Amino acid sequence: MFSAYLRTTTTWERSLWQDRSAVRRGTGAGADTWSPGLVSRDIGRDNMMQNDTPQITPATPLHELVLRLMNDTAPGQAFFRWFGKTRGSLQLRRWRSSLQTIPWTPLQRPIAEATVALVTTGGVHLHADSPFDVQNDASFRRIPRAATAADLCITHDKYDRRDATEDINLVFPLQRLRELETEGIIGRVAELHYGFGYVRNLDDLLAQAREVGRRLKQARVDLALLVPA
Repeated sequence: MFSAYLRTTTTWERSLWQDRSAVRRGTGAGADTWSPGLVSRDIGRDNMMQNDTPQITPATPLHELVLRLMNDTAPGQAFFRWFGKTRGSLQLRRWRSSLQTIPWTPLQRPIAEATVALVTTGGVHLHADSPFDVQNDASFRRIPRAATAADLCITHDKYDRRDATEDINLVFPLQRLRELETEGIIGRVAELHYGFGYVRNLDDLLAQAREVGRRLKQARVDLALLVPA
């Protein structure tokens, strides 16, 4: 059900930008209110969004080169897909053997009334906080709902972060979540959200994940969006 909701949200967002483009061209809904002032305000907003970018904890030049080869070349992409599927299937097989049942938790209220939080494994944290250890770090960082891209830093060297520096919403869609709250699509954005970095051994993650779950429950969060790197 939730994947269908995400697809609906994506369609809604695409339609919103199409409507804005139509207004700029003087066509479509709202064309009768088009004015040069509207374009100026849009340009100002776009420039502000471009300058509102996160920081990145730099990796070594060789590591960055490998990441870009993996991301920008067909052989690199094919290898990454194979490696991700192979490693993921091995981890899933191991976890399945240790879990007797999957603890499904149905949503207790409509999404339009739900409090929603983000949990990312993309290495996102406040740049005022200590960075993650990129080799292995199961700790988490708290991120307040009012945080902007300029407040954030990405400390993770296992994926190409260039796109995330252009739009932090790719790995931490807090801005999009606030927009959904404004539109009434979700009930409320939680006050605190959580970021994790790279964890080599998933067993190390269990205790910290349970602690985040406890905090989310204590904050009466109804729905947590898990955003991978």
